[in-house]
Amino acid sequence: MNYLKRAFVSITRNIGKGCLLFLIVLILGSVISGAITTNQATENMETNLVNSMLPIAMVEVDWDKFHELAEDPNQRVSSLSTDLIREIGALPYVKSYDYFTGFGLFGPYEQYEPEVEGDDVIEGGRWVQGESFGTSHFLRGVQNPNIMDMEHGLIELVNGRVFTADEVNNLSTVALISEEFARLNNLTVGSTLSLRNVIFTREAEMRMWDDYLTEEDVFMSESYDIEVIGIFRPISLPDMDDPWSTRWLVKDMHNRIYVPNSFAEVALRFSGDALREVHPEIFGDMEDDEWVWWENFFTLHNPAELPQFREAVESITPAYFRVLDTGHSLRPVLLALDTMRGFTMMILIVAIGAALTILTLLIMLFLRDRRREVGIYLALGEKKRKIISQFLVEIVTVSFIAILVALFIGNILATNVSENMLMNDIAMEQERVADANIHGGHWDRFAAMGFQTDVSDQDIVDSYDVSLSPFTLLLFFGVGFGTILLATVIPMIYVLQMNPKKIML
Repeated sequence: MNYLKRAFVSITRNIGKGCLLFLIVLILGSVISGAITTNQATENMETNLVNSMLPIAMVEVDWDKFHELAEDPNQRVSSLSTDLIREIGALPYVKSYDYFTGFGLFGPYEQYEPEVEGDDVIEGGRWVQGESFGTSHFLRGVQNPNIMDMEHGLIELVNGRVFTADEVNNLSTVALISEEFARLNNLTVGSTLSLRNVIFTREAEMRMWDDYLTEEDVFMSESYDIEVIGIFRPISLPDMDDPWSTRWLVKDMHNRIYVPNSFAEVALRFSGDALREVHPEIFGDMEDDEWVWWENFFTLHNPAELPQFREAVESITPAYFRVLDTGHSLRPVLLALDTMRGFTMMILIVAIGAALTILTLLIMLFLRDRRREVGIYLALGEKKRKIISQFLVEIVTVSFIAILVALFIGNILATNVSENMLMNDIAMEQERVADANIHGGHWDRFAAMGFQTDVSDQDIVDSYDVSLSPFTLLLFFGVGFGTILLATVIPMIYVLQMNPKKIML
């Protein structure tokens, strides 16, 4: 009788031992199957969520880290220089980039007041009491002639044109305004905006909110006549967590005036020169470049490249800068996935270790009970490799059936248990992050601009797929049979060392 027939006969004659091996492999295999299935599901879910993120990023000052690293508590910090922004923009992960700045000018124009459900009317628009100064209007300087917000679908051009490269690179007093702002103030393409850059005296600043200011309170001013060359319409408006913030940001987008950076720099440096004289003790030693704070915006080829982009940026920027991405709304989910993945990896390692230990001891006991059988085979001239092959066939046959059943049991456990655990972890992380944002004053910069990665709880549930993919099957069978084969190494060494004479004595 060859060793294969002996193996199957042995299985049928030793039902009790076979069942014991089957149950142990079934239990441990189910745990391993559940851990692998859950781990793969969390990895796939994270990949899907990351791919759903908008591939955009900003580089900004991490103020907590800056104060931690600053030797002088009064040390000032500048934004990234335009040269450094261009260097980051040249990284292979970056598809396009832009940088911009903002400032306010006074003018006799009415501002659009949006209506947002759940929000009370916000009185305002005037920063200064006094009709002669009108309303403070926000202007946004841009470097991209086509306007980044337009390229990303936040606004659309409804009349006129965008900037030319010459207008952006050389001083040009031209602007784009919103459709609502133009309607309220009877402005069209070709109209002229008359705006004024006003710096008040120190005394006027002290009573700015309590008293009417007049021309006598002006320390220095400069007027600009700006030609309207285009009219835009916002098509993607911010939607923040509270109505007040949403209304404030929607109002900003409808009343925003886009101008070239070249003009913005001139206006900001004028303000800087005046403030040096008004407050020499504060601004006297500030350099010209410090008056312009550059915001930056980078569009990546692929959101999955954000980690590499972050690493590359951190290697060329000061230590107190950080990379922001649109994954803030997904951060609780990603943190929960990391926790779940760490937990399942720990279970997987423990289960594999337990399987190796238990199966090794069990197989050793089985072989000790059958040492006389081995001695007979050896005395009859059977080769040890065939005896080892017989035992391997017995172990693998029983184990294969157990692993096959364990695969589905583990998948069922992963479906019913891990999903509930993950959803609870996500809820806890969302609560923790929300609490940290409230106390830490978090402001979602991308949401404020109109860029949001919207993932509902149902989207999260739907993206958590614990189905058995071909890769999961291969991984499970590889780990399962690898563990079983490793568990047989020591027992097989025991067989190789057997001496038929000693066994039969």
